[in-house]
Amino acid sequence: MNSIKFSNVFDVVTDNKEEANELQVRADLMIALRGIVEEKGWKQAEAAEVFKLSQPQVGDLLQGKIDKLSIDLLITCLNRYSCTHPTSK
Repeated sequence: MNSIKFSNVFDVVTDNKEEANELQVRADLMIALRGIVEEKGWKQAEAAEVFKLSQPQVGDLLQGKIDKLSIDLLITCLNRYSCTHPTSK
């Protein structure tokens, strides 16, 4: 049996390489933000306060609703987190 291999899982969803790459970036950012929420043990309201999102947006983030949040917004959320929770060196 032959197997099909894709370098990007989103290549299965769309034939447009740019769209597939954008979806992959969004997914990666969402995974990073969800990891922060899980690591900190935050409830949705706490994450909403730090990320400056609505609670439904945090729900979309945690549920992986990739079509609901833009790359720009996800990067902004990471920036908001890093500004309020700087890493010690």
